[in-house]
Amino acid sequence: MMRATCYPLDSISCVLKWIRTRPRMSKSRSCGWFINPTNYGFRFMKNGIVRLGVCILGLWLPCAAQDDLVLAQIEDQPIAVSEFRAYAVSVPKAYQMGKTGVEADRILLNGLIDKKLLLAEAERAGIGDEREFKHKLEQFAEEQTVRFYRSIEVDQRISFVEEELMQHYRNSHRDRALRYAGILVATRDEALDLLDELEDGADFSQLAREHSLYEATRDQGGDVKKYYTIDDVAPPLRSIFSIQVGEVSEPLPWGGDPQRYVIAKVLDDAPVTFREVAQFVREEVFAQKRLQRVQVLRDSLSDKYAPQIHYDKIDHVLMRLARSPQERVALPEEGEEVLCRYNGGTITIDDLVLSVPEKEEGYARDYERAWIVDYLQDSAIPNRMFIEEARNKGLDKHQMILKVVANKRSDMLVSALRKREVEERLPPITDEEARAFYDQNPEKFQGFENIVTTEILVAFKEQALSLKEELMGGADAVQLARDYTIRKERAHHEGRLVLSPIGLYQDIYKVAKDLQVGGVGGPVKVRGGYSVFKVEEKQPAPKKPYHVFSERRARAYVKIARSQKAYVQYIRGLHKKYSVEIFEDNLLKIQEEEEDVQGG
Repeated sequence: MMRATCYPLDSISCVLKWIRTRPRMSKSRSCGWFINPTNYGFRFMKNGIVRLGVCILGLWLPCAAQDDLVLAQIEDQPIAVSEFRAYAVSVPKAYQMGKTGVEADRILLNGLIDKKLLLAEAERAGIGDEREFKHKLEQFAEEQTVRFYRSIEVDQRISFVEEELMQHYRNSHRDRALRYAGILVATRDEALDLLDELEDGADFSQLAREHSLYEATRDQGGDVKKYYTIDDVAPPLRSIFSIQVGEVSEPLPWGGDPQRYVIAKVLDDAPVTFREVAQFVREEVFAQKRLQRVQVLRDSLSDKYAPQIHYDKIDHVLMRLARSPQERVALPEEGEEVLCRYNGGTITIDDLVLSVPEKEEGYARDYERAWIVDYLQDSAIPNRMFIEEARNKGLDKHQMILKVVANKRSDMLVSALRKREVEERLPPITDEEARAFYDQNPEKFQGFENIVTTEILVAFKEQALSLKEELMGGADAVQLARDYTIRKERAHHEGRLVLSPIGLYQDIYKVAKDLQVGGVGGPVKVRGGYSVFKVEEKQPAPKKPYHVFSERRARAYVKIARSQKAYVQYIRGLHKKYSVEIFEDNLLKIQEEEEDVQGG
């Protein structure tokens, strides 16, 4: 839906005034013919600007006339075109349900009316005055203000030169990729024994064949047969990027229950260009500088505000957090107790209790006391100092913050009203209703199609293209996978790769889904190389049995449908409760004027 752009009259008059009063420059002082007022080119530009100003004025006048046009009225409150346009811009295109022209405008106008009715009812119910609501909105406003303050005082002040990036590129070992071999064993002592054998001259690959628990690489002497960057390997292996080709690592913990250990030998390395990892490097350098700058800022503000924690109140916090969310805000006199005092203000128990992140388990345990103190020192107190500084700078009154908070308040009011008046009044869903929905809607409980492939992953595109030609010529896909694939987790499955819409290997699935059984796909660029594959089987999506998960899904569908129906009925009730009038002629009028502007 196109909207005519409105330009203020004073902007047009400024353009015209500039044409009349512009400084006259001689050609010797100008930048050539473009500025010389005696030149035909500038006279043409002058006439063009005059015509442009007249055109803009012509476009603006219908907008000015339309802005005050009333499209609807709720009680004695009009909805003018200007408010309607502001709402239309904020609504996703999908909300128009594919409609255009006046039909789309009608949908948008009804949506705006519904929103205003809900807000009026929420205000009438006093939801915005409730203590918990006000606290959550204030918390949101503070979060946005702190984010804005940190953006100005920290993010926008960070800069770095190319040499810093290059230094981090080298120091973080992103300048090389490694091919290595590994031996996975059950205990650290066993790993140390293998290191002793290596020092005595034993062959690493032979020890891997004899001792490694990792089947995928054991028969090839532990060799992973591809090059990895430091971002591609598991965290325990990142330390090997600091050793040289031919060297062997110390025993590295590999996880598992019980803990296992791996020793790794660097077989070869290859250079990685800065361009390939520039994004990682820039992000890490920025993050490091940001952390340093935040710490400097926190230290300086701590000296200024001198926060003092009242540790004797921590037990009160623990008791409050052990309650349900509703009970936590039930005692305002207790919530107003001071937990931390600083120069110029305080942090109350309520401030902390209503800001801590939710956890499934309560905080009323001895070891949680340390967590509360850490949260105060690392989050609550720094954020309070930041908000004080932001307020001193007037950032909490910035137009951007006020707009974001106003929008959030409206969303919270509508959400709270819908929950209270619709969702909490819904009757419980019976077992029979859930089962009936499952039986009547089998398409909603279908699994996903699986595509069984034989896949070969290789490092180079040229090799992948060659293998694809062999596959298309009828070569045995399983044998090619045995001989060439470097996908270690699939190697011992002879290249078998099962693809689905929600699984791994999405890039491969997108190609495979359009192929018939027997078709060959690729090369597909994936992490680690290039993939070619043959589609062996397409397994149709099965219907999921009725069990605890499908029952839960059925209940969710029934609840959503019931909630939507109740919500529509509630909105209709509000339309009857409040006097609502739509001026259809005016809605048609603005559409006609917009079409006139677009046409010419």
